[in-house]
Amino acid sequence: MIFGPVIVAIVALLILLFAPINFKTVTPKKIDQAATSLDVRVLKGESVKNAAEKENYIPIIGSSELSRMDPFHPSSMAQKYHWKNKPFLQGNPGTASLTQAINVGGMSNLKGNKAVFIISPQWFTKTGVPSDAFKYFLSPLQLTGFILNSDHGDKAMNKYVAKRVLDLGVSKGPIEDGALERISKGQQITNFQRMYIQRISRSSLQSQDNLFGALSMNDHQKMIDKAASQLPDTYDYKHLNRLATKLAKKHSTDNDLQIGNSFYKKELRKRIVKYKNAHRHVTYTRSPEYNDFQALLYMFAQNNTEVMFVIQPINPYWVKYTGMPMSSITNFDKKIKYQLKSQGFNNIVDLSNVKNPNYIAEDTIHMGWRGWLMLDKSLKGYYQTKKADPKDTQYHMNSYFLTNEWASDNQF
Repeated sequence: MIFGPVIVAIVALLILLFAPINFKTVTPKKIDQAATSLDVRVLKGESVKNAAEKENYIPIIGSSELSRMDPFHPSSMAQKYHWKNKPFLQGNPGTASLTQAINVGGMSNLKGNKAVFIISPQWFTKTGVPSDAFKYFLSPLQLTGFILNSDHGDKAMNKYVAKRVLDLGVSKGPIEDGALERISKGQQITNFQRMYIQRISRSSLQSQDNLFGALSMNDHQKMIDKAASQLPDTYDYKHLNRLATKLAKKHSTDNDLQIGNSFYKKELRKRIVKYKNAHRHVTYTRSPEYNDFQALLYMFAQNNTEVMFVIQPINPYWVKYTGMPMSSITNFDKKIKYQLKSQGFNNIVDLSNVKNPNYIAEDTIHMGWRGWLMLDKSLKGYYQTKKADPKDTQYHMNSYFLTNEWASDNQF
């Protein structure tokens, strides 16, 4: 009488987690909510994103800038002006290239479709992605997929990713860790490792994702509705540009750095003085992030994904206030473009150097207002078709970009 119900509950839970049952919890309504939720479970899961890839969504993959949902945010613009395909946002503060590489590797339905990827220069520090941030956003489910697929694809990339994951202090259990060790040495995983990871680890994680991946997600629809309601009914870029400037001025009155009032009050007002000339020695050309970014490019190439890369701007007034050399930005720009173009990734929207940068950023380092609008101008046509154009996926990958020599190359 005491233990019976407990035993039944445990058995039922085990059946739910380990039985090969496909739980249909991802509805069109859930996909629509997930598209703007920025929910960590959606990022770390697979079921919702792969369901969205079967519908009229094109992913925008990035980091914290995606949460700046003003009227000119792509989700607002897509809703107001009825884009044929809608953005599916994937990113959080702290996500960078390696997290997103493993994320893209887990998006099985991305193959042959389009994506947008936003590059943030500030990822490319001397130390690269912080271990704690990477471990927090790393998906155990996507990692099992990477391990099981390691017999295929590019061997140099698989070795790099496995070693990098281990070097960042990730541990998911002795069997998974052992499999990563083998991959990092260029070896195939053992039959036992494959059986255990496929039938036990991954099966359980997939069941959890199917059951809970779309449960009680963040809901930003009201925010998008409010933002879209501020836009005129007819799309006119010049008019929208004037509106963006007007709204930006209205919401950045607390400072002369063109930074939004809410961000300035919360993050900067009490410590603004300490940032004066604090970035005089910042450089973005020597970083392990370049190797992580190369792993991401491999994942896109393996999926034959057509990608629009967006180089995010840094607030020019913030650059001047902190004393950051302009060469830090221009040299980063040259280096990352070389890595992209030399391998066939030619669709690049560069917002790091525009003629009129006023109100291009909402805070110090994230797009907002006019920055979003400039990007929207490119996205508007790109979102007309979901399928990749084969001529735009003729990639020729170069493993040199996975080396320390490239990561530390400062000749730009």
